[in-house]
Amino acid sequence: MREMKNESSLTPLICTTCNFLIMRWLLLLFITCTLVACATGPRVVNHSFGFDTRNSIPLAEVLDYRYGDSKLPVRAPEWAIKEGKTFGFNNVGGPMLVGDFLYVKWRIKDTGLVYEETVDLRQRLPRNIKDHTVYFDIKGAQLYVYLISPERRPPDMPPNGPHMYDYRKIFTIYPDQPKH
Repeated sequence: MREMKNESSLTPLICTTCNFLIMRWLLLLFITCTLVACATGPRVVNHSFGFDTRNSIPLAEVLDYRYGDSKLPVRAPEWAIKEGKTFGFNNVGGPMLVGDFLYVKWRIKDTGLVYEETVDLRQRLPRNIKDHTVYFDIKGAQLYVYLISPERRPPDMPPNGPHMYDYRKIFTIYPDQPKH
């Protein structure tokens, strides 16, 4: 009888050990999958996206725009595009996906000419854009894309890009600038 008691008393110990090993293995698998997803998935970074064409010269109106594959608020609402609405400005900030591209379609009000352009941002944006702003401007038929740094512009650095950010470091990332 003693042997039976010993055998039955080992069964819970074996089950507990098996459960512990299985749980440990599952936890390790979960952590590994999470790390791989973080390393290969889309980057979510605290940054901003914006534009303001209300004072562009010549006056332009944005017909459609998309910053990356994200849904609102970094793209024009589909219902507004279908209704023919135009967009003069947008500015959104916070934790959001870093866009791989920027698509903009615009019309010059005086002439009615329509332009559209898609800019590949994958090689233009630095790895770390935390607290930066991706900003576009329109000058006639040319789209300009800027990366606005959170750092102040040193006095010996000439202003570049949108005037409202003259006090900050601004880098033109499109169109390509000649290397000096």
